[in-house]
Amino acid sequence: MKRLVGVLMALAFVKGLEGEKPYNGQCAGDLCFTVHTHNTDFNSAQKSCQKRGGYLMSVRTTEAMDIISDLLTGCTGEFWIGLRYSNNFCADSLVDLKGYTWINGDNTTYFTNWKSHKHVCSQKCVSLSKQDSKWTERLCNDAIEGYLCEYKIPGKCKRLTSVSAVLYETPLGFAREDLGAVPYSSNATSQNLGTRFICLDGEWVQAPWSCEVFKGGCEHNCYKLNNTFICTCPSGYKLDSNAVSCSKVHNDPCIHAGCSHICLSEGKHYNCHCHQGFELGEDGKTCQDINDCKNDRLCPDENSHCVNTAGGFECQCKNGFTKEENTCKDIDECVSAPCEYFCNNTSGSYNCECPEGYRLSLENRHKCVLHCPYWKCQAECDFNNPYQCECPPGFILEENLPDSVCIDIDECSMSYCDQHCNNTPGSYICSCDEGFTFIADTTCVKESSTTTHANMFTPTSRSRPTKSASFLSDGGLLGITVCSVIGILLIVCFVHHNIKRCAHKSINEDMHALQQVTTEIYTKKLSIPNIYYKEKDLR
Repeated sequence: MKRLVGVLMALAFVKGLEGEKPYNGQCAGDLCFTVHTHNTDFNSAQKSCQKRGGYLMSVRTTEAMDIISDLLTGCTGEFWIGLRYSNNFCADSLVDLKGYTWINGDNTTYFTNWKSHKHVCSQKCVSLSKQDSKWTERLCNDAIEGYLCEYKIPGKCKRLTSVSAVLYETPLGFAREDLGAVPYSSNATSQNLGTRFICLDGEWVQAPWSCEVFKGGCEHNCYKLNNTFICTCPSGYKLDSNAVSCSKVHNDPCIHAGCSHICLSEGKHYNCHCHQGFELGEDGKTCQDINDCKNDRLCPDENSHCVNTAGGFECQCKNGFTKEENTCKDIDECVSAPCEYFCNNTSGSYNCECPEGYRLSLENRHKCVLHCPYWKCQAECDFNNPYQCECPPGFILEENLPDSVCIDIDECSMSYCDQHCNNTPGSYICSCDEGFTFIADTTCVKESSTTTHANMFTPTSRSRPTKSASFLSDGGLLGITVCSVIGILLIVCFVHHNIKRCAHKSINEDMHALQQVTTEIYTKKLSIPNIYYKEKDLR
């Protein structure tokens, strides 16, 4: 368990330091320092240090100045350190920070090295160089040659004494033989033997270790086999006695073995192995992905599902859920107000709902449209303009102020259906005789040569909702109808003396001619006992 904790700490430390490699570095006490050589201003330099878990270097002692002199060996130009003017006051003493503060917020110092003793008291930052170690005040947005970073290390190991000529490689990206302090996750390589070690939780562990950290210390590849870690070499090479490096060999059986992933040779014999998450096929050479998702215990959360990946798997949340702290939690879609009226959040989804007198649109389930389940319903009229009324699709306005109503249109009287038609409130249903089938929603075509009769038909039917609501009264309709249609309507009205108004049915793609629709045709329905008339409170 202790070893596992050490590996996890090392892995976290390594991942936090991925990125740009420094030009040089050194560690002493509980701190490490790095020097970076690319042109940048003060704020960008500080952000770069912060991204790697540190900050611009503070120089509080003469020992820190000695480290800087070592770090800048071979470097030319100016480098930022972590001093910036705080704008608080302008001090009189020549041995203090002159109103400057360290970037990490701690203003303790036992050393100053100002190039100028004048009190500038302006918004400036501080740099120095190998050639001139004096603290130089300059504008913070100047782009100079580099910067120095400082890091607090989480722990360290003692230098190795069991082997000689050791090169220490730190997770900060630099390597030295004369490393003053060895931080966690550092590698140590014996220059004479080639053996490698890693500092885990204050102790040295010899390679190979966990493949996730620096490839287990292997020169080429690391492989987990039966809960142990081994280093592997490419074809034509063999593993040296130090268990990490490889050397070239002749007549290696793995050269022509044809293993998909890993070949381990021993004398003239070889064995093929696969990476974790794969298994050998029947030929003993090809590696095939293991479908981990066959194990239904891998993703126990009922709101997640297992997705197999190459060599592994992922637990992903189902639609309508999001991952929070390794748990799939329901997304409240109603927060984004997707519905026109009411929204009801459900587990993994949501439903839109409509007020009384409306229903969800078939074309857009987020919108509501007028709906009347009866032959006659109250019209929806503008409160400020009672002449502006609206009816549901399939209804016509019967204007009788102040109680305007909507009356169902009998689409079956307009011969929409090819064979049989059943009128419904706001719509109609077409059906065909037995042996016929629909084409174009309303037309029946024969399926075979079998002869059928109308009185034997089975209800092979299709509902045809009326496409648009009626908004027009007789005055509005006559005002917009062309002259030829006016003549036709006048003739029809002369014949039917008791017609209250003429209405015009919109021309649809599947209509053959204009049809006059009158309220008289539909008022006959109102005398049928099972027809329910809803008063004006129905909305």
